[in-house]
Amino acid sequence: MCRLLQRMHDELKLPVFVLLDNDPWGYYIYSVIKHTSINLAYESRRIALPDAVFLGLSSYDYERCEMSDDVKIELDDADTKRCKHIAEFPWFAENRPWQREIKKILANGFKMEVEAMISKDLEYVTGEYVPLKLKDKKHWLD
Repeated sequence: MCRLLQRMHDELKLPVFVLLDNDPWGYYIYSVIKHTSINLAYESRRIALPDAVFLGLSSYDYERCEMSDDVKIELDDADTKRCKHIAEFPWFAENRPWQREIKKILANGFKMEVEAMISKDLEYVTGEYVPLKLKDKKHWLD
């Protein structure tokens, strides 16, 4: 899939925006799309998408979007451990906005799934959230 996205980006000049959950696994998936995984480092030039932008849920979106408590999923020990682990990955470690994001999710003590945003409205994600994120670049995680 990364190779297809990379070709569409390079050949068709399409931007790549990634909408993922607010959890350490979503963060990791984004890092693989953007930089590939350590296991695929030899392929990174062919499949990495360094211009990809994370539009997924941020730990700050709970307040910013006035989400209800229904969207909260408590972090378990594996989530906490994974957050601390990815915070040490070179790309995350050198990226202040991502360090703030990881600290915020740990401070919140909960994660959120994109699907949970339908608690506001069935069309909230496509009708309000994504357009707001696309318009307001200061909330992008890159």
